[in-house]
Amino acid sequence: MSELYHKIGYWALVDIGIIAIIIYQLLLLIRGTRAMQMVLGILMTVGFAFFISQIYPLTTLKWLMDKFYSSIIIIIVILFQEDIRRMLSRMGKKTVFPTQEQVSSKQMLDEIARACAALSSKKIGALIIIERNILLTRYVDVGILIDAKVSKELLLAIFHPTAPIHDGAIVIQQGRIAAAGCFLPLTRDEDVDPNFGTRHRAAIGISEETDAISVVVSEETSSISIAVDGIVVRKSDAKDLRKSLTQLLNTETADGNETAIGAVKKTKCRSV
Repeated sequence: MSELYHKIGYWALVDIGIIAIIIYQLLLLIRGTRAMQMVLGILMTVGFAFFISQIYPLTTLKWLMDKFYSSIIIIIVILFQEDIRRMLSRMGKKTVFPTQEQVSSKQMLDEIARACAALSSKKIGALIIIERNILLTRYVDVGILIDAKVSKELLLAIFHPTAPIHDGAIVIQQGRIAAAGCFLPLTRDEDVDPNFGTRHRAAIGISEETDAISVVVSEETSSISIAVDGIVVRKSDAKDLRKSLTQLLNTETADGNETAIGAVKKTKCRSV
């Protein structure tokens, strides 16, 4: 082992470690997004083309692969320019130590649960998105910027039928309401419950593309639901909602997500 260490060298190990950290952070950034799907598709296509070009005398394909390798940086910038822009715009904004808003997450969840209970009793529809590891800046940028503390009164005011931004979604970042009136991608899954309206389809859509937690209050049935990883689970009351949100925000694994939203079988867009 010591001989191998001397052959590789100290700085070579440091170099490998830095590259590994960079790759790991990039994977965390795009995890669960469409960018991740694009990366996997590109890697599979390029890997297959490289394998074929090495086995068979395909001169043109080999020439194309050589050109691809030399232009890989430019290709990445073109394909992921929006994701790169969002990443650079947010660099340095996330603090190492928890902020006062992050520490007071318990109060934030209480306010969300109370607001959803009040909205449900009045049959007022609502869609609240809580950011976790994957940034939701692209959706915040197209909404109405608010940057306010989460409170029951503010949530009720935003989702009141007479409010001009009540149809959109609220996005919560770092314990604060970042924006309202945000438009989200709708799910494209054909197996979605036909009784779901636009709010539920948007809640499922954002949960499929990111690791965000979607809280939906139905205008028609006054039911309260949570959408995570494409799974929709109905909550019985505000206490049940509060408990699930607490478990989801305190859990990092997928198994924890399943337990927190009701231990349902992971079938896409299933309604419980």
